[in-house]
Amino acid sequence: MATSPSTSPRGGRVGVVVALPDSNTASYHLRPPGGGEDWTAPKDGTTLRPVSVPVTHVQPLKRDFIYDHRAQQAALPVQIHHEDGGTSESLLVLTPGQVELYHIQLEQLIKSREQAKERQR
Repeated sequence: MATSPSTSPRGGRVGVVVALPDSNTASYHLRPPGGGEDWTAPKDGTTLRPVSVPVTHVQPLKRDFIYDHRAQQAALPVQIHHEDGGTSESLLVLTPGQVELYHIQLEQLIKSREQAKERQR
């Protein structure tokens, strides 16, 4: 599957590649998923982009935050889980204000969890 950039004539359309360029064909042939009118894209592929596999969720990795003093940003290594079962790693980048906000929210979450545990006893 491929998508055309929003600036191209097919502006953001997603298509299934049904024919590849070869010595007889000067273009990719694509069809919308589920059917519809075929369209073409130049064989150099400049008007196509791969379709990303949707993300299901993101989890922090068991690694320390990194702080970049020059950029004044914190970064948390995370693992991204995709719909097809694949994973990739990236960084969640936070400004100092976001770090402070999440610190407050996580403190409240921990307190709520502790209170719930006490009520269960």
